[in-house]
Formats: sequence, C-alpha cells, structure tokens
Amino acid sequence: MHRVGDEERDEGNLTRALTQVFGDLDPGLLETISTEFESIDVAGGSELFHQGDPGDSLYILLRGRLNVCVADPETGLETVLGEIAPGEAVGEIGLLTGETRSASLWATRDSRLVRIGQEAFDALAEKHTVLLRQLAKIVVGRLQERVSSPKYRPRVSTIAIVPARQKNGTTRFVDQLKTTLERSGSSLHLDSERVDQLVGEQGISMAPRGSAQDTRLGQWLGDEESRWDFLLLEADAEVTEWTRRCLRQADMVLVVGNSADDPVPTGAEAELIRDQNRSRSVRQLLVMLHPASTQAIDGTLRWLENRNVDEHHHVRVDVTADVERLGRIITGKAIGLVLGGGGARGFAHAGVYRALFERGIPIDWVGGSSIGAVFGAGMAMGWEPGMVEEQARISFVEKNPFGDFTVPFVSLLRGKRIERLARNTFVGNIEDLPIPYFCVSSNLTAADLTIHERGELWRAIRASVSLPGVLPPAVNDRKLAIDGGILNNLPVDIMLGRSVGKVIAVDLSATKEYDLEYSDVPGPLEIFFSRLPFTRDLQVPSIVTLMMKATVMASDIHSKAVRNEATLLLSPAVERFGLLATADFDEIVDVGYRHARKALKTWQSE
Repeated sequence: MHRVGDEERDEGNLTRALTQVFGDLDPGLLETISTEFESIDVAGGSELFHQGDPGDSLYILLRGRLNVCVADPETGLETVLGEIAPGEAVGEIGLLTGETRSASLWATRDSRLVRIGQEAFDALAEKHTVLLRQLAKIVVGRLQERVSSPKYRPRVSTIAIVPARQKNGTTRFVDQLKTTLERSGSSLHLDSERVDQLVGEQGISMAPRGSAQDTRLGQWLGDEESRWDFLLLEADAEVTEWTRRCLRQADMVLVVGNSADDPVPTGAEAELIRDQNRSRSVRQLLVMLHPASTQAIDGTLRWLENRNVDEHHHVRVDVTADVERLGRIITGKAIGLVLGGGGARGFAHAGVYRALFERGIPIDWVGGSSIGAVFGAGMAMGWEPGMVEEQARISFVEKNPFGDFTVPFVSLLRGKRIERLARNTFVGNIEDLPIPYFCVSSNLTAADLTIHERGELWRAIRASVSLPGVLPPAVNDRKLAIDGGILNNLPVDIMLGRSVGKVIAVDLSATKEYDLEYSDVPGPLEIFFSRLPFTRDLQVPSIVTLMMKATVMASDIHSKAVRNEATLLLSPAVERFGLLATADFDEIVDVGYRHARKALKTWQSE
C-alpha cells in the first residue's frame, strides 16, 4: 500500500466524492472535512482490508474499483458480494459501531482512496451531527440493497488480453472480439504502442509504479474507462510495466493461446500465475484459438493442467459464431440450455433444439442429466438439429440399446449396447467440445453429485444414464456412478453457476395418473389375463417404470424447487408416453418441437 502526499491529491475528485457521501455541506465544513482525509493508493489485485480487521476507518473511493468479498467460515473460499465504484464510501458500519470488518475489500484495478480514522471522525461528528445522519443513511441503504438485490454478477468493463506465448494471432482476435462487443456498447482496443500515441508521450505505457508518468497514465485510463463501455487492454507477451498494468486494471483476464503452440505457460502468463491474488477477485478465461477449418478439437487438457483458470473457450479464427459466443459470455448475455431426464420422453429435446435453431436462439452452454446428457452432448459437439435427430433415431430406435437383457444379478440389462453406442457416437473429451458442456451423475460410493466437465465424453454420458436396476453402474475413478437424475434431474442450479445470463430449461418430469380399480395390487396372472382382448386392462406400472419413477422421486422435488430459477421453463406434454417408448420417437420429437416453437415465439415477443 502506497500513500500519496496532500500535494498530489485530486481536489476535484475529493470534493465531488465528499458531496456524494455527505450531501450538500457548507463550503467551510467541506474544506474542514477534506483536510482530515489522507490519500491512499492501492494496486490492482491488492487487499485494502481483511474480514475481521478492526473497523476503525472510513474510506471513500476516488478512482478505480473495489470488490466486496466474504469468506466461507468452513472452506475459507471467498464470494464476491458486490463492488464499490468511485464516489462511494466503505467502512461506515465499523466506524459507527466499532465492530470488526464484516467483509474483505480487494482492488480490482489500481485505485485511489481517501481515508479518515475513528478519532478524527468522532471529533468532527461531535461538532457536526449532520455527518452522523448521512453516514446512517448509507448504512440503511446498504442493508436494503442486501435484502432486495438479486444475486450479484460482476460487471466487466476492462478486459486484459494476455498472449500465452508470442502475439501469434492475438491482435487479430482482439479486433474481432472488439467488433462483437460493440453490439453491447462502445469499445476501445489498447496496446502499449497505441497508448503512447493517444496520450502523446512516447514510452508512457512503460511508466514504473510510483512515478509521475504512472499517476498521469492511471488518471488517463480512468478517464477512458468512464468514456467507453469496454476497454480491451492487450498485454505484451513478455513481462513489461504495461503488462503488469493490464493485469492490475482488469475485471477479467483472457489468456489467449494458439492450439498449435506449446501449452507450458511463459512470459506474461507465467507472471499472472505467480500472482495468486488475482484469482481472488478477477475471473480468468483461457481462450484457445484454432484454424477456421478445424473439425475436431483435441489436446485441451494439456493446456488446462498447467493453469488455474475459471473457464476455457474454443474460438475458430474468423468464425463469427465462435467469437460472438465468447462476447455473450463476457457480457453476461450468454444463454444456457438445461435438459432434464425422463427416459424416452427425452426425445422431446431434439424437437426443442430444432425450434431453438429455427428461432435463431444461440446456445452458449449446455448441461444435462440422464437422457438430457445424451442430447446435450450432441448439441455441444456442434451438430445441427437434423444430425441430432438422425443420430438419436439410429441409436435408440434402430439399434435398440434397451434389448440386451441379462440375468438380473445387478441389473435387467447388460448395458453393453448402450456403452458401445456411447463409445462410438461421443468420441473425444468434454474439455475439447466447441460449446461448453456439463452433465451430472450420482456418486453411489460417496453419496453425492458428480459434475462432469472434463474427461472422456462417453464415460460421463454412460454414468449419467445408469439407471439403478435397469443398467449396471458405471465406474469412474474407481467409484460407482449411477443416473444423474437420482440427485439432480434438472440441473438449473448448476447452470446458474456458469457464465450465463439466461437459462432455458426443459423439464420432462411429468406425472402419470393411474385410475386404480383395485384395493390391492393384482397378481401376475390377473395382470396377464387383463392384457388379453376383450378384457379390461388393469393400470399397473411395469417393473422398469416403477424403478425409474422411484429412483427420481427425490430429484423431482429438487426439480420443482429450481424450476422458477430458469429464465424460460419448457414442459412439453409427454406424460402419455412411456419411459421406454422408443417406438414413439417421431411423435415425441414433434411434441417437443411444437411446444417449444410456441413458447419461444411468445418469449421473444415479450
């Protein structure tokens, strides 16, 4: 933490900030208050104070931005609750009550604040009670925000782009990203050379910390940030003062790597990895660049093993759809699609996908459970709707994966057919998929949910569809895995933890009503004879239906709880179809399509 003398204080910013915090005060009182504050500079990525520290000071932010973070008492992991913008005060609760800090504050870019201590403030407040009233208003306002505000999503305005190695295609990519971001707001692309030109001073981009040039450049960047919606700061490939400044200023860091390069971090990126503080307050995304002609991606795991990034995304150079997807993810406008489980009723997912495609609604992230994991994987592979339907028809109708019955020591089916289909259809790893994807399975060994976001795609799908009693469990990392629908049949809550702004969920958890004409469940002979012609058919669920319904009952309760969290919930009327009704493939697809087409048209018009 570096203190700046009074002679360097930005008097104009201080006056405006004090007026914003304490209201319109007498000029003489305003001058008196300002002399009691001292200026403090905090480097981006540094902590101003820590949760549990003494609450003996009030701070007002003049320039920069701060994140408010609270640590989980058990894990120690920090969650960002909000941000402090220029002109806002922080630390007022501790100053009034004497309590310790309830949260930690991290600078997300180089920031300048002013500070007044407890003793100095008490002396002023004793003479000027208006200060206490104004501070109390701030406290009340903050408490009201906590109650009424939706879940906080960090605002991204300054993005640092760090080349993983040399600037091999990075500048071209940044120009394409800038064009995409301009659909959401004005954008400015800066590198060290461009900064020198715009500021009008050769070499100012390399100004060392604490120098007069550093102060001037910091003020200039602050002005540019207020002028533009997005600043794209392209760092040098090597470690320079400009690279360090880019990292200190960023709300988000994009590490851009060429898929053909060596994946081992070097230069500027290695500096980023060494700076552990950045991971506390700034999201880091790995962007893998591929040739436009790329059909199948591989080798992503080698890049991820050396990095602690929050997400990774694939972009084919000059493929507009890929850059636009990344732009939506950065700006919080991405659309996540969640596909629920439901056996053969899941064929409706293919119809929903066709309707989304026809309405021009992009899918930026896909998640699924059980049969939803299967259809979601095809979408994440980049298949168009016709391909998804064709592959599903071949797999579930023509090849009948549910026909390999066995002696039921572990399950009714051997599971070899569905395993062979999964191996042959879903080749490659999840992390190599062009569209981000996850699916869920239930860990029978540890009794918890597994979220599959890396590793062999077919294995994840095999685990997610392993309905107990029907299919044998899958083995993942020497642990038994069963159907994802057991614990989470509609993983909307998991999708909300990803970088999406809207979630479309397809819920297939329909309830079938049985018109019972008996007081006790009929025996096998009664059921057999009831199936003969000219007899009344007794409505008794089959053994497979019983197992499938019983295993997802608890998860259905969870699904009901998360339905309202989806931006758009689609519930095709598939309850009349059996959970193994593969012969009704085309009709189920059509039900999903018609329902989604109508619902999406209404949604888009609102």
